[in-house]
Amino acid sequence: MFKFALCFLFLFPFALHAQDKKQETNNPSLISSPFESYPLTEDILLKLEKIEKECKNLPPEPQKENTKSDLITDDDHIEGYIAYISSKRGLMNILRENNFTPKEFVIAHLTLQETLNMITDEEISTYEQNFILSSNIEFAKENMYRIIKILKGNC
Repeated sequence: MFKFALCFLFLFPFALHAQDKKQETNNPSLISSPFESYPLTEDILLKLEKIEKECKNLPPEPQKENTKSDLITDDDHIEGYIAYISSKRGLMNILRENNFTPKEFVIAHLTLQETLNMITDEEISTYEQNFILSSNIEFAKENMYRIIKILKGNC
């Protein structure tokens, strides 16, 4: 009986830890990001096209010393993108004129990127496809050229 109790005492914490890890990996909210539920619409695409056209006419801004222009496109760096965009006065003025916040602009761009990646990358698993709205996939298929044009732009 003592051996059974001792064995149970050692194995119980491991079993609890394994259950916790399984629950963490099965919880989609832990791995989802804001752009995975952001709906793409014609209105958003038109605004982004207008912003891109106006952005082409902006004079180049001088680089600040500690400003990175080659930020990594990862949802963990959304705040970094927002700060970077907020530091560009010309772009901020254009965003305000078009009723866009820097956060909305970043999320819209990341949503366009992720959705376009989804429809052009043949090796993406079904598991990964579940994180992109099916309406966004259909929208991107219909507007692929326009989306590519926006993503290749200067903004």
